Amino acid sequence: MARILLRLSEHLVSEPIVSEVILENKVLVAILAAHINSKGGEIVLEVSDEELDKTVSAFRQKGVTVTVPKLIEVDINRCFSCGSCVALCPVEAISVAEDLSIQFSKEKCVGSVCNICVDACPARAINSVRYSNAENMHSHKRPREK
Repeated sequence: MARILLRLSEHLVSEPIVSEVILENKVLVAILAAHINSKGGEIVLEVSDEELDKTVSAFRQKGVTVTVPKLIEVDINRCFSCGSCVALCPVEAISVAEDLSIQFSKEKCVGSVCNICVDACPARAINSVRYSNAENMHSHKRPREK
């Protein structure tokens, strides 16, 4: 599955573009996040790898800007496993492992349309970065000090 970020301009937000692309191209998409108002908006969609090119092309033909969303990267040297990011993640992309290390799932992360964990990290160990769709999971383990 691939994630794409749609950016809608002010004149496109009132149009049923997502519905049109789904119906006209017979593609299944999952809407993972959406932030839209009268001035424009962003939508994160998940689409099968096989349908990715067709779906991106269809949205671009309708005037939508399509990109691969930024995800997160963790600096394990700065992270002290406080868990601030875990409690705030709205899509449960961050969890605590049995060894009390923090685990990050790129498969669940909605990236730049959220970034709550980036803002919540007191150590500034989490940053937004761009990844390819081929990379699926990033985790880091920091042993608990005794």
